[in-house]
Amino acid sequence: MEKYINDYKIQIFEVAWLTEEEIERFQSDFRIVANFFTQKRKNKDYIPDDPTEIKYVDEVLKLLNVMTGDKRYEKIFQKKKGVRSMCDVAERLEKMGIVKGIEIGRLEGKEEGKVEGKAEGKAEGILEGKMQVYRNLLKKGFTEKEAREITEIS
Repeated sequence: MEKYINDYKIQIFEVAWLTEEEIERFQSDFRIVANFFTQKRKNKDYIPDDPTEIKYVDEVLKLLNVMTGDKRYEKIFQKKKGVRSMCDVAERLEKMGIVKGIEIGRLEGKEEGKVEGKAEGKAEGILEGKMQVYRNLLKKGFTEKEAREITEIS
């Protein structure tokens, strides 16, 4: 039975814990990926700034999507035209963030506008009602001073 079973030796390493010297030994796009994960481990707020040209953009973006669980890489993959480096990827991520921020800002602005609009409308309605009562009091023979006091209009 032994002749049917392969005995492969497998070495496992954590990409994010590679040293810079180890990363430099990679000759493929994996160098870019390894550098990304190492930098991300060191700084959670790391923004990709590697200008190295990516040869296999599809594969790198798919790998980042799977490894990070961040669906934004999948969206970048779908519109990958113009992506040549991690700088381009970072730029796309930033633009996506700006678009999302604008969208959230607009929604919040609409809600605030509704609240302010209701308050202004209510205040205008009250004032209009007071003005109507003021005019009616004048028609009934009240003096302007009396009408202002009753309606509390200055």
